[in-house]
Amino acid sequence: MLQDFLVLERVRTRQSDSVIAVYKLCMYINSMAEKTSTVTISFRDDLLSEIDEVARSESRSRSELLREAARLYIERKKRMQVMIESMRTVASDRGITEEDVAAEIATYRAEKNSSK
Repeated sequence: MLQDFLVLERVRTRQSDSVIAVYKLCMYINSMAEKTSTVTISFRDDLLSEIDEVARSESRSRSELLREAARLYIERKKRMQVMIESMRTVASDRGITEEDVAAEIATYRAEKNSSK
């Protein structure tokens, strides 16, 4: 099965796209090692068409594209949470309150609007 995958990738992938082939191989091997569950998701027809277009342009399956999108979204949410917690710690250490932040934003907006 793995050999079939590699042969198909060599045929479909140009030499300059070898990084993509290696990435796909890693994703393939990783997906074989993980337990998966099947879920049903509803999409608007236009969004599903866009998903399929991107998947096709990247020579990926719809499932592979959506798994990657979910992983990236979760990673981004985790990074944002770490940044927010870090900012809260800095603000607390410096004695900055939410009211101070709101007042600074209001001042900035007022200055920006008055310069128009």
